[in-house]
Amino acid sequence: DFKFDLFVSHNSSDASWVKNVLLPELEERSQPPFKLCVYSRNWLAGRTISDCIIESLALSRKTLLLVTNAFAKSEWCQFEMTMAQHRLIATDNDNVLLAVMEDIEPMNLNPRLRLMMKRKIYLAWTDDPVGQLLFWKSLKQLL
Repeated sequence: DFKFDLFVSHNSSDASWVKNVLLPELEERSQPPFKLCVYSRNWLAGRTISDCIIESLALSRKTLLLVTNAFAKSEWCQFEMTMAQHRLIATDNDNVLLAVMEDIEPMNLNPRLRLMMKRKIYLAWTDDPVGQLLFWKSLKQLL
């Protein structure tokens, strides 16, 4: 039993897109609506960030890594990715989804992220409206 369908791991610089695009699409325009966990509204003040990350992963059926250059450079995002991979190994359940939101500069690709992007099929965001429809359809099917 999970409290959330999806934990969204993202950099704070991408919070506006998460709040204004991702959340409305998955929580309001999906039938049935999905329950998402995002740090800006689901984490309690006063707790350690690492505890919040571990709890969010445990309470969520799947984890979405929203990969941007800012994500790739962030130590906390890398920690979330590492913990999601540890959970994958511990539960033997591949519940990690990747969404690449922009071209990632080679200098921002650490070995772990590079390997994950090579081994996993991932969703790719685009500015093309038809491509965006396919992105949403694919993401909802994965959920």
